[in-house]
Amino acid sequence: PGTLLTAAEVGLLATLGYGQIRVFRRPRVAILSTGNELADLGTEPGPGQIPNTNTYTLMAQVLEAGGDPINLGVARDRLEAIEERVRAARDADVLVSSAGVSVGELDLVREALTRAGAALHLWQVSMRPGKPITFGSLGSRPVWGLPGNPVSAMVTFELFVRPALLKMGGRRRLTRPRVRARALEVVPNPGSRRGYLRVQLEATADGLGARLTGEQGSAILRSMVAADGLAVVPPDTVVPVGAEIEVIQLRDLP
Repeated sequence: PGTLLTAAEVGLLATLGYGQIRVFRRPRVAILSTGNELADLGTEPGPGQIPNTNTYTLMAQVLEAGGDPINLGVARDRLEAIEERVRAARDADVLVSSAGVSVGELDLVREALTRAGAALHLWQVSMRPGKPITFGSLGSRPVWGLPGNPVSAMVTFELFVRPALLKMGGRRRLTRPRVRARALEVVPNPGSRRGYLRVQLEATADGLGARLTGEQGSAILRSMVAADGLAVVPPDTVVPVGAEIEVIQLRDLP
């Protein structure tokens, strides 16, 4: 158990005469985006609207984690509309929504989940980006409500949802490797929350070095595009040049 079947394993099984084996089923993950401001692909954004990016980034993350994504589309900021989409996820093993989990007048996801029968176990984590995250269960199915800002949604998926999907898929190793790197520039994390800052990693004469990918706003997706890892920085900390920081490595270095 826990062995990922690659071409080599499949070839070996065929050599040994196995036409069928028992495997873990890929978890089916329903993806729901919420918000009046979202214009889906193929539609022209109206006044005050922005492209719906979270559905597609989260679906890609589900695929990378070994799941099968189910696109529930976009629910407008009406309680009944969100509840209807939540109930439409009944054939999924997991539900992941984005946006609508903060404290605004139109942040209705938690109430919609409760009305659909979910028990909510967690709301808000002291981290940056990604504080307004919700976790619960709908029967035997785990449910996550992720923040709406694209980087916040991706980072919280990486830290909370991905390990669960790997576990459901039978994998043994559930977390990314963590490495130590020296700061190649000042890395600030002001405020009272632990920071997960997007960094590039590079080989130096003293080992791995890390530098920020640029501006760290939670809506700046290019900070994730350029990121080799997430630097984990304690609250109210300024990491000086040359100091070591812990980095969750997101991809192999060239």
